[in-house]
This record gives sequence, C-alpha cells and structure tokens, in this order.
Amino acid sequence: MAVPQTSDILREVIFAPLEHGGRAQVIFDRLRNAVALDVFKDGEQLPPETDLAAQMGISPVTLRDAIRLMREAGLLETRRGRTGGSFVRRNGYDSVAHGYSQLTDFSLVDLRDLSDWRISVVEAAAWLAAERASDDEVAAMAQLVQGFTEAEDSPTARRAEGRFYIAVAAASQSVRLTRATVACAIDYGPMLSVAYQDAALRTKASGHHHALLRAIADGRSVDAAQAVRDAGSGAATALAGRKIGASTGSRV
Repeated sequence: MAVPQTSDILREVIFAPLEHGGRAQVIFDRLRNAVALDVFKDGEQLPPETDLAAQMGISPVTLRDAIRLMREAGLLETRRGRTGGSFVRRNGYDSVAHGYSQLTDFSLVDLRDLSDWRISVVEAAAWLAAERASDDEVAAMAQLVQGFTEAEDSPTARRAEGRFYIAVAAASQSVRLTRATVACAIDYGPMLSVAYQDAALRTKASGHHHALLRAIADGRSVDAAQAVRDAGSGAATALAGRKIGASTGSRV
C-alpha cells in the first residue's frame, strides 16, 4: 500500500476542516505550525483566502483575523495589487518562543497525556517499520538521524527528529499512523525546541535515534519500540522540568 508523500500529509493535517468551526487564534496556531514544519517555504504565497477558508471549514472573516495575527507576529507579509497576496516570512518565526508559549498553555497533566500519546503513536509506527522498511527507506532515515546528531541548535534538532519520526511512520506503511505522527509533530514539536536547548539531552536522544535506526534495519521490533520510548521519555521529563521551572518564574 502506497503512503502519500510526507509533504502532502503535512498539508492535509494542517489544513483539515475544524470539527466545530474555529476561532482566529486556533487558525493562527495551525498556520504558525505550518511555518514551523516547513510546510510553507520562505516567500511562499498562501492560497487565496476564499479557497483556504473553504478548505478549513471556517468563515473568510475568521481566516482574515488569523492572517492579521500572523502579520502581527512577523510571519506574513501582505502585498497589494495584481501580484499581491500574503507571503510567508520564515525569518519572523522564533521556534523557542513558540515552544515556551505552547508549554505555558499546558498543565502538567495535559503535558504528560500529550507525551504519552506521542510516544505510543511513534512506538507503534517503529514496531511496524522494523518489519516493513525497505533498504532505501532505512538509508533515508539514516540521513535524518545524522542531521539530528549534527544539529547545533534546538530548532534544527527538533525539525530533524520530526522528519525522522514521520519517515519511520511512512515506512510502517500505515497511512493512519503516518497522519497521527504528523499530528504529534504539530502538537508537540514546538516544545521540543525548548527541551533540546539542553545539548546533553540532544546527545542522549541521538543515541536513542541511532539505536532505533539499527533496530529497524535489523528487523528488531521490540528494540525499535524501546528506543522510541527511551527518547520520548527523556524529552517528556525535560519538558516537565521546564514547565515546573516556568511556573516558578525561572527557565531552568
């Protein structure tokens, strides 16, 4: 069974219709996540407002309010005239600030729940990837793992890990698991820019990613799942510590 391209799944999840309409802030969060996940490249033009509003199942007024928030955040530039429109400004995106704002919005219970969900989804994908991944897919994953290992800052590490886990999910040959993994990257990814400010944590996570890659290559499903759990638990513990630190007024 062919799994859709990662870029297609990212756009599908980001722009899926909201179940109960949506507030401008919710749409803003989705569009900001699209920038965070490189769904939009720097300078790329957003689809026409009427088309995008219809795709997301919201009113054009709500979308315009969200676009205004994007402009105020420095993430969009609106140009007038025949060649006008709204254009993405990636240099206006601060992934660490985004991560802290998202971390602030979660309670410790919500953070644990989201961490558990992410680990469970990627564990399941890794188990199946160890049974089904092709040599070409393993080679592609190896490049992403190396990108994480060589990352010199937390935003780069977070992007590399997100792409690695999505590649693992695609290798599982499960469209549903791939969509769920993308959703995890959207909901959880920005906070990893906070966690991975700790270089020691990045080093530990790199070891777990290499272990996951070897387990997939060797067809060891149990070990693949354990490597995911080890990496995910480390990040979850670090974020809980950051959450507690933020609540006491210090970013530890």
